[in-house]
Amino acid sequence: MDSGKIVENLVRIGTVTDVDKKRRRARVKFQDTGISSGWLPVLAAPSPWLPEINATVLTLYLPVFNGDGFVLGVI
Repeated sequence: MDSGKIVENLVRIGTVTDVDKKRRRARVKFQDTGISSGWLPVLAAPSPWLPEINATVLTLYLPVFNGDGFVLGVI
């Protein structure tokens, strides 16, 4: 598989559609496919942070089949 395609599937840009403040996670709709993610944990360092609905975020998925993903931050 083309290495560019692998990175394209691991690092994605999308729009936050829902936020679960209690569990610190968000759902993201990806602009290129129109598909929404499941709940993704939000990484926050050094202070607690959660994206707002409609924020554009950068996500990262683990490079395994049906790998878990994370919201890295707002872009």
